Amino acid sequence: MRTDPSMMEPLLETFADRARCGDGLAAERSLLPFADAVPVDAEAGTTESGRTLDLHDTLQARRSSLQYGEAPVRTDLILRWTREALERDAGDWGLDDACGPLEAFVFALRSEGRPAGVYRVTARDISFIAPASDVGDPQLLGIQREFADGAGIVTVCANLDSADAWAGSHGFRLSAVRASMALYDFHLRCQSDGLAGTVFGGFIGAAVRNLIQSDGVTRQPLLSATYAHPAS
Repeated sequence: MRTDPSMMEPLLETFADRARCGDGLAAERSLLPFADAVPVDAEAGTTESGRTLDLHDTLQARRSSLQYGEAPVRTDLILRWTREALERDAGDWGLDDACGPLEAFVFALRSEGRPAGVYRVTARDISFIAPASDVGDPQLLGIQREFADGAGIVTVCANLDSADAWAGSHGFRLSAVRASMALYDFHLRCQSDGLAGTVFGGFIGAAVRNLIQSDGVTRQPLLSATYAHPAS
C-alpha cells in the first residue's frame, strides 16, 4: 500500500482554490425559460402511505433496486417530496444567491393523478413543461437503458456558471455536494414510504438538452434517481 502522500498533496491543495475560470459574465446570463410551462399545485390531495419509516429503519431497509412493479406512482407525492428536498437545500446551505439555486426535473413515465411527462421543480414552485410524447423513448435518455424501467426519474441540476463565478472549481464541488444531498433526501424519502429505486449519475447531456433546456452551463444535470413501486 502506498503511504507517500506527496503525490496527493498538490491535488489536496487545489481544494482550497477559489480562482474563477469562467468569463466573469455569469450575472448577465439567466436560465433558459420554459415558455409553455403550466403551474402545478402538488400540495392538495396527496396522502402518503401511512407506513412511513423513520430514518434509522429507512437506512436499515434501504436497497438499491432496478426491479420495479408496473403500477404507476402518484406524481403529486413525487413532486412534493422533490420540492421539499430543494427547500431544505436552500435553507440549510443558504447559497442560492451566491452559488445559484438547485432545480429538479421529474420524468413521470408511469403517472397516477397527473399527466405523464416532464415537470420542473424548484424550492418555490412546480410546473408541467412537456408531455410524455416529447420524451420519446425514455431508454435513450441515459447510457444504462434499464433506468427507464422505473415509474419515473428525478434529476437534480445546478447552475455551474453561477457556481464558477462565486468560487471557481470549489463552486462546482459544492454544487455537486448539494445536488447529491438533495437527491438522496428525495431518494430516502421514497424508500421510507415503501417505493423502490436507485441513484445514478445522470442523463446523456445531448438527450435532455432540449427537453430541460440544459445548456451545460446555466443548467446542468448532476445526479438522478429512479422511483417505482417495488416488484411484487
